[in-house]
Amino acid sequence: MTARALVLRAPGINCDRETAHACRLVGFETDILHINHLIKAPERLLDYALLVIPGGFSYADDLGAGTLLAKNLTTHLGPQLDQFIDDERLVLGICNGFQVLVRAGLLPGYFSPKGETEHDNPVAASLTDNASAQFECRWVTLDVQRSACIFTRGIDHPITLPVAHGEGQFVLAEPALLGTLAMDGHVPLIYAPHAGGDLAYPDNPNGSIGNIAGVCNTSGSIFGLMPHPERYVSSIQHPQRRGGAGGQGDGLLVFQNAFNYAQSLDSRIYAMGSLADTQSSRQTSYVSSGVDIAAAERAKALMKDAVRATQGPAVLAGMGAFAGMMDARSIQHMRHPALVASTDGVGTKTLIAAQAGRFDTIGYDLVNHSVNDLLTQGARPLFFMDYLAMGKLDALHAATIVRGVAEACQAVGCALLGGETAEMPGVYLSGAFDLAGTIVGVVERDSAIDGAAINPGDVLFGLPSSGLHTNGYSLARRVFAPYALDTVFPELKEPLVDALLRPHRCYLSEIRTLQDPAGITIKGMAHITGGGFAGNIARILPGGRQAVIETRAWTPPPLFQLLARLGQIERKELYQTFNMGIGMVLVFSVEAAEQARHILPELIPIGYVRQGNGVVLQ
Repeated sequence: MTARALVLRAPGINCDRETAHACRLVGFETDILHINHLIKAPERLLDYALLVIPGGFSYADDLGAGTLLAKNLTTHLGPQLDQFIDDERLVLGICNGFQVLVRAGLLPGYFSPKGETEHDNPVAASLTDNASAQFECRWVTLDVQRSACIFTRGIDHPITLPVAHGEGQFVLAEPALLGTLAMDGHVPLIYAPHAGGDLAYPDNPNGSIGNIAGVCNTSGSIFGLMPHPERYVSSIQHPQRRGGAGGQGDGLLVFQNAFNYAQSLDSRIYAMGSLADTQSSRQTSYVSSGVDIAAAERAKALMKDAVRATQGPAVLAGMGAFAGMMDARSIQHMRHPALVASTDGVGTKTLIAAQAGRFDTIGYDLVNHSVNDLLTQGARPLFFMDYLAMGKLDALHAATIVRGVAEACQAVGCALLGGETAEMPGVYLSGAFDLAGTIVGVVERDSAIDGAAINPGDVLFGLPSSGLHTNGYSLARRVFAPYALDTVFPELKEPLVDALLRPHRCYLSEIRTLQDPAGITIKGMAHITGGGFAGNIARILPGGRQAVIETRAWTPPPLFQLLARLGQIERKELYQTFNMGIGMVLVFSVEAAEQARHILPELIPIGYVRQGNGVVLQ
């Protein structure tokens, strides 16, 4: 069934035919319908996958543009509009249509500090007179930002579109929320300099805060922008006849993305009759409730080869079975094998990955973190089980995440024995996900490391971390909220997103190098995760032993220094939240430490053990 688009008309709207033409060009079956007709039969809204509110001067309301049309929508079409949005169908507001969406409270969305629910905090925003105090009609250059926006998916280059408006300046009641909006992926489109250099008028034609040209909601299904994509769908509309392949204008990309998404709704909405039969009866189904079994099957098919690549002959039942099964003969040669298990997750680092649209490394974070936890007791990994949950299952994203888990397992010689991929609408927002896992390993009981042999006079050495690893991201996200993910700070010399998403380092090869060929005794190991130095090192100390950490023994990497400076974070808070550049702490006797440093020169002396209790940072 062909996806259907509704282009809304109202008194004063004058871009409806152009917009309908753009919709039809990409494949939509498109109707132009007056708001009065829709009010008489509001259920008709649910016959469509895309609602477009085009540009113009709705009701000629030049003061508070869009307000009357917004009131008509929310007052007369409220239940149907709520259902439309809950189904994650698409809404596009162009110019005056953008103003309508903001006036209706549909954009820019909500923010959720301190664990509050998403709808606790609507962001107060508006569109007001251009800073130039004049009507602006010109071509502008736009940069596409990382976001959840469906309409800008896959556009990885600047685009050009025309603007024509007198009230296009986007403002916030609380300007400090600008960084939060950008960090949470609500700003997919910003004005950019057309010839490089600093951005100034007229490149930002209206003076919008943060150079915002368009905003979207949390799921990316509602998008409002001031530029007119429908006015540049063909090269012949450009003053210099510029265009892409086949003479395509940049604006057509926005409509093409909408159509591709709308067509994908077939299995979730159309096929279940909730669109085609809505006027007669609204069918209830698992799919229409937000759980798409077909998407789960697609995800499994995409990840299957990567998962099976981790499973050698010892795996007797893996993917597809109700439970994983593994042959235990590989540990029969051990004298007193002890199983070691750990469960963990990657925390709010998933939010950065989702915002950036980068899902290929987060699986490494999970596995490497879990392996390191096993190492602290001297164990080697046997198998891993993963758990991935999404508000709305994206088969490609899910498969990419699990492939990362599988590749990390393969790198450490660990079978990915099984797992769970869950779609949980209502628990997670669309676009958000959670990732956790359980690892099981084995160690000779008399070779297990438990810290009992740690004595005064022993020394502490650290292995460098690769970054934040998987802890402290809630604080880091708050500090970096005012900055775009592609910001390059002089200290970092790379985009911020690269520094934040660098995978958790795995220390398996380093520990094996010390233990197996060299036979060096490691008395204790602490993985520096949540709780920092004091919280984790204390876990391995026997009674009457105190660890002294000499924090001046090493220089924290630039990312931690940047966090401290921008966030004005106290020293105590830094060391109990972040790893500060040390990911694993090892305890040796003085003699063993000398051998260890000869084998692993990157080991950093960071402290010593004395009589007492707990951990002291100097």
